[in-house]
Amino acid sequence: MGFENGKLVRVVVRAVLNATGDQQVNTFHYDLVDSAIPGEPANDPQALADFYRDNVLPTFKPMYTSAWTIQPVLVAQELDPQNPNAARSEWVSGTAAAGTKAAPTDLLPQACCAVAAISTTHIGRRYRGRTFLGGSIGEIDQSAGVWQSGATTLWNTYLASIPKQPDIATGASTSVANWGIYSRTQRAADLDPYISPVVGFSVRTKVRWLRSREP
Repeated sequence: MGFENGKLVRVVVRAVLNATGDQQVNTFHYDLVDSAIPGEPANDPQALADFYRDNVLPTFKPMYTSAWTIQPVLVAQELDPQNPNAARSEWVSGTAAAGTKAAPTDLLPQACCAVAAISTTHIGRRYRGRTFLGGSIGEIDQSAGVWQSGATTLWNTYLASIPKQPDIATGASTSVANWGIYSRTQRAADLDPYISPVVGFSVRTKVRWLRSREP
C-alpha cells in the first residue's frame, strides 16, 4: 500500500460561496502503489489532479449556481500516523470558475444534503465510506423529504466521474492507483489493510441535514 511502496494521497474538490466564504468539500483518497520493476514509471499525482480537472470538475460545476466558485483541484499526500513528521507534497490543477447551474427559485438551506454510501472490497465500518452531496438545491429538488431525479441525476453523474483506477503513470508501467476508503485508525495501529479499494456507490434519496454546513 501507498505508505510503504508509493504514496497515499487525498483529492479535494471544493466549492466556495462568494458572499460568505462558506465551503462545501468532498475528499477522495487514492492508494498509489508504484511499480517495483526498475525503470518503470511511478504514479504521478499531478496527472491525477489533471484527470480530476478534466473529467470530474465538469460534473461538479453543474451542481452549483454562479453564486459559488469551484476551486482548483488539490491533491495532497496524507499524513502518516506512523511517521507524522515526514515531508509531504501537494499538487494543484485548474483555475477557479463559477458554477453553471441555473438558480432555483426557492433555495433550500445549505445544510440540506444527500448521503452517498461508498462500498469497498472489505466488510466492516472501517471499510465503508460516506460522501455528503450538496450544491444549489431548491424546493423543486425534493418532495416530502425525498430527493427527486433532478438532483439525484446530478449527484450520480458526479460520483460516476470519480475514477476508481486512473492510469496516472506515464508510459508502460505496472504502477497502480486505486480510489479507496482510508482508515487512519487501522494505519495508526499498524493493521492491514488500512485502505480498501472502492467498488461502488449508492446515493440515498432521503433528505439529510449536515450541521457542519450550517451558515
